[in-house]
Amino acid sequence: MNPVAPTASSVLAQLRQIIKDYNYWGQSESDSPLRVRRTKSITDAQILSADASMRRRAGVEGYVVPSERVIREETLFDAFSPLVEQSRIEIRDMNGEIEDLRTPVETLEYYVQLYSTFLPLPDTKVCYVDADNDPYVGLFIIGYIGTESVVAQALLVQT
Repeated sequence: MNPVAPTASSVLAQLRQIIKDYNYWGQSESDSPLRVRRTKSITDAQILSADASMRRRAGVEGYVVPSERVIREETLFDAFSPLVEQSRIEIRDMNGEIEDLRTPVETLEYYVQLYSTFLPLPDTKVCYVDADNDPYVGLFIIGYIGTESVVAQALLVQT
């Protein structure tokens, strides 16, 4: 029996279910929930535009979006591996009660589910949009399905 190939709609539904349970990206110093969407295309210009919009919404009064932002691209594996490993270490080193395992286990499950959802999609990539001397970093996890793209994005805070 061949599994049904994912569609943009089915991947989006799965991502929404994942972030409904737990939605925190560990590389951020503040709450940085992922938002998911689908789009016909996603170019570098569209990534920079979406990043600028997130920065303007989050920035304090008088904040100016840096003009010299760069997109750094990573593979899905390279982006998720350190996050999964950190969660595994936290679980391994946990000395508390069983209920103390809830958060690190949820975190690990979150990363594994996100990774597993994007993994079968062709040409998946993770893009970070960064600028010198700016606390905000745009995160974009992008997977391509046929003529559409599925995007999970967040604005991370890294001081």
